[in-house]
Amino acid sequence: MSIRCLLLAAALTLFAAALPAQATDQNVVVVDENLWVTFYDVPSRRFREIRASFVRRQFAYASDDLAVSASYLTIEADRARPEIAKRLNEVADRMTWISENIEDLTVNVAELDGLFGRAHWLLAQHYLDMAKRSRDSRKNRSAGLNLLATAHHMERAVLWSNSRISRDVQTTLENLRDLADQLQDKDLTEKAYREKPIVQAEKLLLKLSKTVNRPVLLQPE
Repeated sequence: MSIRCLLLAAALTLFAAALPAQATDQNVVVVDENLWVTFYDVPSRRFREIRASFVRRQFAYASDDLAVSASYLTIEADRARPEIAKRLNEVADRMTWISENIEDLTVNVAELDGLFGRAHWLLAQHYLDMAKRSRDSRKNRSAGLNLLATAHHMERAVLWSNSRISRDVQTTLENLRDLADQLQDKDLTEKAYREKPIVQAEKLLLKLSKTVNRPVLLQPE
């Protein structure tokens, strides 16, 4: 593993140490207002870079970014429900294998696309579960941040499946993002909850499961 990759993985590990464990307080620790957003967006940026590097045959860069992405998924798996954690670790293990065998002729763009889509789909469910638990414990800011991440990963799961996002789905995603922002504003929290954002997100997840042809692992409300 290159020095660049080690530094990136170390940064993820250090930040993860500030995040709460699954069984404890579910508040999101915000070191900087944009740092948490950057953290949950790690897969989106890395996956695009991996694909581009792979196509350009810059295998060393693709290998490094795959290793960092695998570390990220492992961190999230440690906070996830067992049903989701098992599958996140499976994806992380495959990313690690590809990272170590990046020039193997069996590795191709189609597999990478599918792997990235699966990762986003699992992360969408993980963050939705986190949003639900935060809502139930009235940790409203955390609920809003996790709902924002849920919408982000649902959208990316569809895009990596090579499917188009319909106008009604896009409208729902935008509404969920608006509600996520409101949940972080103490003056708008109750108004946002009246629109049942978690239920809306669960319904959209079920709808999109048919689009991406992937299962919903946790039972909706």
